[in-house]
Amino acid sequence: MYPFKQRVMALFGVAFFLMVSIGISYLGIFKLREYLSYPEVVNFSFWVTFAAAFFFFFSPLLVMIFPVIFTGKQITVTSGKKLLKTTFIILGLTILGMFIFSERYTTSLMHKGYTECQGIPSGWMPGMAKKYAIEPSLCTQH
Repeated sequence: MYPFKQRVMALFGVAFFLMVSIGISYLGIFKLREYLSYPEVVNFSFWVTFAAAFFFFFSPLLVMIFPVIFTGKQITVTSGKKLLKTTFIILGLTILGMFIFSERYTTSLMHKGYTECQGIPSGWMPGMAKKYAIEPSLCTQH
């Protein structure tokens, strides 16, 4: 049985990580919407899909803390295994979605007449993003 002080700390911890996960997902969804508006220059990273799905991936892990907060007891092993299995399934689907979206989106960019710019987009690490522009002259401007 967890004392009241630890239960309150767990509540604040869950609230903090819930806000962080919602914030990450919001930023990912915001960026996906930007991608789908097809601006003149796109710095595409397939990790944005992971960010958009982060809340769904992370929430089962937060649910594991709920029994501590509400009852003062740890989650049962059976429930923990089910939540971990759910987390891994969501993670697998997210990774699959990352690759599918990346392939489909870059194909749609090519069909819309975008060209892949040379080099690393400004502010990105090598291999993390690719820059696409509607006109090759825009590659050097943004």
